[in-house]
Amino acid sequence: MSDEAQAFWDGVYRGRDPSRHGEPHPALREALAPIRPGRALELGCGDGTTAVWLAARGWTVTAVDISGVALDAAAERARRAGVSSRITWQRADLRDWTTRETFDLVTALFLHTPLELDAPAVLARAAAAVRADGTLLTVGHFTLPPWAWDPHDTDGLLSASELSTALGVHEPGWRTVLAKEVPRALTGHDGQAGTVLDAVLHAVRTTTPHPPRPTTAGPAPTRS
Repeated sequence: MSDEAQAFWDGVYRGRDPSRHGEPHPALREALAPIRPGRALELGCGDGTTAVWLAARGWTVTAVDISGVALDAAAERARRAGVSSRITWQRADLRDWTTRETFDLVTALFLHTPLELDAPAVLARAAAAVRADGTLLTVGHFTLPPWAWDPHDTDGLLSASELSTALGVHEPGWRTVLAKEVPRALTGHDGQAGTVLDAVLHAVRTTTPHPPRPTTAGPAPTRS
């Protein structure tokens, strides 16, 4: 586990208000509307907003993050919501993380960091954990808000279609429900307003999963 990454994200979550009440991404709510709850995996769970929301709706969740500070806050959030028994928290560096389990839902929202991270490789391992008839939902930044670490540093941010190709979701064995850049209005921690484009990939596996293969993402698109 990277000490640098752990220290960075611990610092991020120490600076956040633990009482804030976040909402899951609209794409997640829409994707899960017709789906019966089952076993879910969330990568980069942070302080538990999505994991707790899933558990409250009947999902059994495995939630992974590198930050012990974030996981402590997430566990407290789950306790207050009365869903602790439905969530397993795992502390791990996603660069090294892997699993042999399969899930009805695998989700990862905004694996964006100023530190080194091969997000397509991480997401390829996650996609391999989706069982037959299971759902993969990833949401990534395609553009960044003004209060991002470096709002103009969009190198490596993939479109939804590029991510689909990088993960092999465009190949037989998957059905793509949505691969699109979706606008979203948002407010920063200090009340700033902004609009960004999110790269949303929603796919359903149609065959039994196979082990992940090495994946290399293509170049990031040029933004006007």
